[in-house]
Parts: sequence; structure tokens; C-alpha cells
Amino acid sequence: MLLFYIAIAIAVGVSGGLQVLVNSNLNKSADLPLTTLVVNMVASLAVLTIYLIFSRQSFTVLKNADWYAFMGGLLGVIIVMGSTFVVTKMGITLTSSIIIVSQLCFAMIADHYGILGTRHIPIDIMRLGAVGFMIVGIYMFFK
Repeated sequence: MLLFYIAIAIAVGVSGGLQVLVNSNLNKSADLPLTTLVVNMVASLAVLTIYLIFSRQSFTVLKNADWYAFMGGLLGVIIVMGSTFVVTKMGITLTSSIIIVSQLCFAMIADHYGILGTRHIPIDIMRLGAVGFMIVGIYMFFK
């Protein structure tokens, strides 16, 4: 079962890198706000289709969610718009490297403080060292 989860995580990672390339390609024809709108509209239609086919939940269950639970869409816009803009300036490798290290740093902080109910995993010298090695590795990669 672990291999299945690893395969899904790999597919997510590759999709993230591919998404940046595809979005920046669309951005050659349309400006950034229109590109972001189209990307999110296509995503909305895809998820609506999946919801209609597979889900039996009513929208009323959402009334129990915390207000900040709805911020994911806004964060998605930041991710799509920001990565689409930056990849044309820095390239996909540097952009992806910075995004990954930033995600890892935030994840460490979220785990350390148990943000939004995550399991408490304290930051220690090994984790900080690992992130430091990643940053040095990115620097070396581009030298």
C-alpha cells in the first residue's frame, strides 16, 4: 500500500512541475489574470464533474467547516498565478526548487506548532540541517 501512496505523491509532484510549464505556455497567448482564470475554470469544471459522478454529499455539510477552511481556493490562485509569472523569469528548475524548499520550511513550522491540528513534530537540528543542505544543493546546482 505504501508504494501506491508513493506513486500518487510522485504523480502529484510531476503534475505540479508540468502544470507550471503548461500554464506558462498559455500565458504566452493570454495575460496573467486571464491565464489564471482559465486554469481555475478548467479545474472547477473537472472537480464539478468528479463531484457529480462520485460524491453523494450535499453542500450543507460545509456549514460545519471553519471559515479559514475555504481559503484553499485563494491559495490556489496565488500558487497558479505566482508560479506562472515566476517560471518565465527564473526557469522551472529554480522556481520548483524554491517552491519545494519553501513548502518544506512551512511544513516544519506547521508540524512544530501543530498548526490547524497537524501532528506535533518538533523542529530539531537534523531537520534544520537537512533544509540547509537542500538550500546549499540548490545554490550548487545553479553555480
